[in-house]
Amino acid sequence: MTLDEACVAFLSHCRVKNLSPHSIRAYAIDLREFERFAGAATLVTAVDRHLLRRYLAHLMDTRKLKETSVRRRIACLKVMFRWLELDEVIETSPFHRLDARVRLPRRLPRSLTNDEARRLQSAAAARAGITGRLTAAKVERAARRASLDDLTALLAVEVLLCTGLRVGELASVTVDDIDLAEGVITVNGKGSRQRRVFLPDPELRALLASYLGARARTAHGTDHLLVTAQGAAFTQHIRKLVRETAEAAALARRVTPHMLRHTAATQLLENGLDIRFVQRLLGHQSISTTEGYTTVTDTSLRTSITEARARAAGGTRR
Repeated sequence: MTLDEACVAFLSHCRVKNLSPHSIRAYAIDLREFERFAGAATLVTAVDRHLLRRYLAHLMDTRKLKETSVRRRIACLKVMFRWLELDEVIETSPFHRLDARVRLPRRLPRSLTNDEARRLQSAAAARAGITGRLTAAKVERAARRASLDDLTALLAVEVLLCTGLRVGELASVTVDDIDLAEGVITVNGKGSRQRRVFLPDPELRALLASYLGARARTAHGTDHLLVTAQGAAFTQHIRKLVRETAEAAALARRVTPHMLRHTAATQLLENGLDIRFVQRLLGHQSISTTEGYTTVTDTSLRTSITEARARAAGGTRR
């Protein structure tokens, strides 16, 4: 089997496994880049650790890519060759005898402060014509008057901050995934793993109910929950709505849906929720991924203690 044939077969396998279109596109780009380097007609059995080392050097020294970009390309190849090994196309993956780790400085998950989160929620509500505290009555009035885009922005911000969903997961939620009576959304996450997330806030459930009513009055031709007048609200549109709402809130930094996921996790941990529950809510396979957020809460704790000590010291000096 040639590299070109292997890439085509692997991408087909990814579609069968129901990977997201975004992941498949990223895999395709990374695999084609390796094809151009190694040669599309190269046999997969001829790919060894020496060729992979040359490719790694090419990415880092010739193309001068960032460490994150290099690591993503190597990870993509590793997954494909692991699949070829399991499918018995090759005897052993060349990565078994290759140390291709790219060292990265550890970055803490970026999240909003509580004040920033409140300002974002207020700006989202203001877009829909709601001022002050979100109530069922205000939501019902807004659903009759506000544009569908403004209602979608409000619901997206509230759901992301409450549930910590990935933006792709939120974009994939359908009307049938919603159980309003139970306050539950069924989510199809990474690797086709299904989980349930909960909406404990009655105001959020009222918002969801009103949104479903407004949505039903619009010709959209899709069963996706979040919609525009033209159809489903895909990930890029949700990112745009979040970015515009953050700008309306005059937040100093660029806000993404993934930051709202980090914010949800950080707030839950800071309020004492067991890390295993947060792991399940976020859909992390490994708890070590969730543990990254504990560093953030430790940082918050250190800041709070420092500020408290400074106030105490100021009081004793008076």
